[in-house]
Amino acid sequence: MKKILIFTFVSILQVWVIQAQDRPNILWLVCEDMSPYLSSYGNKQVNTPNLDSLAANGIRYSKAHSNAAQCSPSRSTLISGKYAVSLGTDVHRQKRPVPDEFYFPKYLRDAGYYTSNNAKQDYNNMKTPANVWDISNAKATYLNRPDKSKPFFSVFNSGITHMVRVATRTLENRSPRSVPISDIQVPSYIPDLPAVRDDIAWNMDAVMLMDEWIGEKLAELRASGEAENTIVFFYSDHGGTVPRGKAYIYESGTLVPMIAYFPEKWKHLANVPLPSVSDRLIPFVDLPATVFNLTGVKTPSFMISKPFLGPGQEKPENTRKYIFTFRSNQSLSYAPSRAITDGRYKLIWNFQSAYPNGTRQDYQWQMPAQQAWEQSHQNDKLNDLHQKFWLPVEPLELYDLKNDSLETINKINDPALKDKFLELKQALQQEMLLQKDLGFMPIEYRHELQKHGALYDVVRSQNIDIAKQIEAAATASYRKVENQKLLEGYLKHKDPVVQYWGASGLCGLAKLLKINKLPTVALDYYQSSEALPEAKCLLAEAKVYLKQNAEESLSYLATQMENGFGPSLMVLQNLGSLASPINNRLKTALAKPETTNKFYIRSILINTGVFPYSELYNKAEKVGD
Repeated sequence: MKKILIFTFVSILQVWVIQAQDRPNILWLVCEDMSPYLSSYGNKQVNTPNLDSLAANGIRYSKAHSNAAQCSPSRSTLISGKYAVSLGTDVHRQKRPVPDEFYFPKYLRDAGYYTSNNAKQDYNNMKTPANVWDISNAKATYLNRPDKSKPFFSVFNSGITHMVRVATRTLENRSPRSVPISDIQVPSYIPDLPAVRDDIAWNMDAVMLMDEWIGEKLAELRASGEAENTIVFFYSDHGGTVPRGKAYIYESGTLVPMIAYFPEKWKHLANVPLPSVSDRLIPFVDLPATVFNLTGVKTPSFMISKPFLGPGQEKPENTRKYIFTFRSNQSLSYAPSRAITDGRYKLIWNFQSAYPNGTRQDYQWQMPAQQAWEQSHQNDKLNDLHQKFWLPVEPLELYDLKNDSLETINKINDPALKDKFLELKQALQQEMLLQKDLGFMPIEYRHELQKHGALYDVVRSQNIDIAKQIEAAATASYRKVENQKLLEGYLKHKDPVVQYWGASGLCGLAKLLKINKLPTVALDYYQSSEALPEAKCLLAEAKVYLKQNAEESLSYLATQMENGFGPSLMVLQNLGSLASPINNRLKTALAKPETTNKFYIRSILINTGVFPYSELYNKAEKVGD
């Protein structure tokens, strides 16, 4: 009897072990910098049979969004299940310390999954903990896992569609393309120029090459014998590389293709119709919880991620009413914007509203299309819609995505949409507050704050008033003279971030000539030894516009530039021809081998008439993304 009981217990244990191991593999196939350009999404300029087949047999999402419009904050959100703005990792290419527990693959690994990443991380973090991936390099693959009985979570990243393909600065020496330039559809917000068509054609070529890569990866999966055990996700890390795409939070910057495929064995896990096309709102922040839900791993409590597939995905608490997206910078240009959409209507809030979207920056301008657009602007050859990119942005933009999918008509003053505007604005404000949005901290100031640890922890341990920072940024964004006293009061606040937005608001009023002089409180702050350098640069900019001791202000900015302080370069670039009194100092700095950010110095000298536009890039100089 005893032997029978032992045998029964062992048998039950063996069955339990087999069932525990019988979990789906998860394969992520990720491309870069690509909007929904696939033929399955209606693009007649390309042929993408591999992804079309995956979509025809899986779920094709029509409203999937990267929460960020650039690579590193997008991937920071993906890996953590938290918005990058909550971690302070929203500023592209500005690595920050992040709490070690905020990496979701480690929880899969703890649950018995083999985790591999080939090979891009780019989480905007200082260091990825060793326990996140079993392997993460250019050779990483589930094929090499030591124990083939282990389920895997495996990521493969393709750079074929990355902007680097079109970041050639000129059209010279481009190989023939398979997509005829004459067939290209140019978005209405971009002028139809030869360089624009050429760049888009090169993008479309890359889309088809990427589809071939997908075919190779799917063939590899079949050859491994794991195809029937593997749920496959395909998506792009953010939107495409046409001008006003990547790095902007219009649909062209955040709307992405996403496909989920379930083999027969695991179709029951999807808990949605298969195959299907879904208009469910899918933000990147929800991918970790979805993977956990499909694999039976508990979602850590720190995550805000919600499952959109698997058991319980249909519950009201797992259904998103809105998608929240964000942008913080274009290289040295600090330009925080936030957006929220219910899928039909979308509200964008631009907090540095005295400047245009077309603020020149080192990577995006490597696209010949971007340069051609700017030169047409300089030559006064644009219609009103195309010119809009080069004018100061509106603080608030409201779009009807059903009737204006390209976001060309701002409906912010439409009385019929007043209630919708107020709803979205309230929802956006609540989201920023709820998530303790750190994105209103200027870039250089964050370096000082993070000396105390991860920004996520510092904000909580020091009880930093995020609500006050958001209030100050909002007030600055409105460009209203009647808010001047509020802005002056912010300069006296104890929080340097609030001070920064006081200076930003006053500078915006000065740039748009809505005031004729800076108030005494601003001049006193400028002279203070405790003034935040980034705020002082903005007040120097304002003084130049208003001709208040402009010579001294330009000298201060030149000294900051010579010391390598990035914000001074953006101020000098924003000043246009008004920076010409320091031309000699700019030329001297440009000639020094140790000077960094030479692109911006050349850009300033182009604005002041020293260089022609053709000198924007030095052929020997490599510029990052």
